[in-house]
Amino acid sequence: MKNLAIIVQNLHNGGAERMAANMSKELAKYLNVYLIVFDSDEAIYSYGGKLIDLKVPPVTEGSIFKRVMNTLKRVRRLKYIKRKHEIDCTISHMGGANLVNILSRHRDKVISVYHSMPSKEFSISIKNKLVQRFIAKHSDKYVVVSKPAMKDMIENFGVPAAKMKCIYNFSDIDDIRRLGEEKMPETAVAFFEAHDKVFVHAGRLTKLKAQDRLLRVLSELRKSGMNAGLIILGDGEEKEALIASANEEGLKEHVLFTGEVKNPFSYIKHSDLFVLCSRYEGLPMVLIEALCLKCPVVSLDMRSGAREILAPDTDIEKVADTVEYAKYGVLTPPYEDKDASAEACLVKAVREMLENIELRSRYLAGCDEAAENFAPGNIIPQWLEL
Repeated sequence: MKNLAIIVQNLHNGGAERMAANMSKELAKYLNVYLIVFDSDEAIYSYGGKLIDLKVPPVTEGSIFKRVMNTLKRVRRLKYIKRKHEIDCTISHMGGANLVNILSRHRDKVISVYHSMPSKEFSISIKNKLVQRFIAKHSDKYVVVSKPAMKDMIENFGVPAAKMKCIYNFSDIDDIRRLGEEKMPETAVAFFEAHDKVFVHAGRLTKLKAQDRLLRVLSELRKSGMNAGLIILGDGEEKEALIASANEEGLKEHVLFTGEVKNPFSYIKHSDLFVLCSRYEGLPMVLIEALCLKCPVVSLDMRSGAREILAPDTDIEKVADTVEYAKYGVLTPPYEDKDASAEACLVKAVREMLENIELRSRYLAGCDEAAENFAPGNIIPQWLEL
């Protein structure tokens, strides 16, 4: 069997980390897999193969020299592992891991993976163009998780099309459904019982994810007389500000901030609706996971990922300019800062999905089909071929 290494920063932080863990489980059925992390503390994602912890966590403070030395330490340890285990191919997820993978090349094929939308994550500058071209040049293949991201890399950053490949992320559907059946904490059970309708969001609490928009949606729903509640799953630097905003708006008892939870799926399974309102995404796995759990979804059409999941038969260049009732979910116009018109569309979509029984039934009927598009059986063969 071939020896495959998968590199990621950690096993607790977000979508890319979850994807690396999922990949290790599925590919371990066909290959000798070594899942290599820079720091395994606080690991919450299950994985396959053998876990190797480099024990070189990121340097969050200090000079550029310290950060460079930290990277070189990772490179040195990874190169030793590649030699020791005779690694044939190494797949790395996200920028820091991609750089370490390239610099530690031994005799292995190097595959770099990028999980976001480049021109949204960072500026289209000479420096960033050179970085992306460097990663592409020194990788055997540069994989992105959405078609708009691939188009962005080629057109705006000058990455050669021959180096690029789009492979969608996948979800462990059976495992997600199993976890969805687990019992929730009593505080969550009481929250559901206190509200007629509950919508949910999962992700890091950051400005990028824009959870403050959800508070405004909840406020509008409650002003109209709906006994609605909102569950926000996750932790992050915006948590205290979001809690303060909820208190100021008189929503304290109607928003449940769970913090980071090991199993978000039981919350999503019991919710009436999942809402995603990020400023941008790569391929938002949370939408796929919600669909796995038969939880209908509303999402901003943030130019990458959401349309490919919810409206796969439409042009990826299309952007919703009003409420769009797509094949597998509802899309609303994207926006950067406060935009009254776009936010009104989001409120309308959420209200209709919570109140309109016929509309909910239509989308519930399509959840399984939508999730199956991102099942391992449809995605793993592409990785094996690569």
